[in-house]
Amino acid sequence: MKKKFSLAAGVITALLVISTAGYSWNYATHAYIAGKIGTLMPILKMNQVYGIMAPDIFNLDFSLMDDAVLRGYTHGVPLEGTGGPNQNFMAVWRNADGPFQLADALGYLAHNDAWGADYIAHWYALPAPPPPFPPPYQNEHPGYIIALAVQLDQILDGAGVWTGLAAPPYKIELSIDERMMFTENIIEYAGDIIIKRADPGIGQKIMEASMVRTPSFWALLMRAFPRQYKPLMKAAEEAFQQSMIEYGVLLQADEATIISVVSNQMAGFAIQYLAFKLGVDPAVLYPTYMPVLEPIVNQAMVISIKICEGANYMKEVNATAAYVAGQLQARNITSKLLR
Repeated sequence: MKKKFSLAAGVITALLVISTAGYSWNYATHAYIAGKIGTLMPILKMNQVYGIMAPDIFNLDFSLMDDAVLRGYTHGVPLEGTGGPNQNFMAVWRNADGPFQLADALGYLAHNDAWGADYIAHWYALPAPPPPFPPPYQNEHPGYIIALAVQLDQILDGAGVWTGLAAPPYKIELSIDERMMFTENIIEYAGDIIIKRADPGIGQKIMEASMVRTPSFWALLMRAFPRQYKPLMKAAEEAFQQSMIEYGVLLQADEATIISVVSNQMAGFAIQYLAFKLGVDPAVLYPTYMPVLEPIVNQAMVISIKICEGANYMKEVNATAAYVAGQLQARNITSKLLR
């Protein structure tokens, strides 16, 4: 029997699960890209959609944010990256067995930083990267999402947001890297709003893909990842699957509701990060910080949507999908799935 979800209940539940650390295109954007590549067979396409979102499984765990080994198996590093190149994520493809796992793995590979969708988001925008960023952004890589995040950060900085947060009573002093993590997350969720406008059914696609993904997906990751991550794998993947079901439900709501829920959760994400950084219980920080952070995030979301509109977001996403399809074909990945 197909599992059914109440949209209202799903949105409420989604409040608890979407406060993840963003690193690239967001989930709906990746799902849209997965729809443009690989097989046309519906059940395999669903596995591709889930697979392309899955490299972000461990984003829920702040303690793993700086784990370079794990990053290699989820995203990798391009030739020009610090310590690159790294394509350890290819182990997921090499360990895939049968059409469903191959479809999952094709999607998984399409996500990566070395030559996949995230390469464009992080490292080299299409058709050409932006000019070098001015200080304090001079060390940022010229990816498309990075360029938009820099724009957002400049607007927030010019409006006095960061200096206001650094002053009493809040005393939130953020490094440029922390500010960029914050603005990247907001840009990514704003991008998903643009995707929903282009594909109103994207939320249902994410929900269904997450519901029907092959149950052996976590076992595939267990085979592919180093031993130290195996104790984490099953629980992390199952939690991620549930969060993607609920995010798919959220994306079926109206735009104002999505912005409101995401703003609430991004403010919560910031508080959870600060609590992790300070080594305190997030509950101690919520009463002080939530009333000031949520309105900031809400306004930043509105600004970010306008930034994405002005930067031809869908044009870049469609160009990225074509680029990724070519990269998969050049490595004989797509052709193996279609045989």
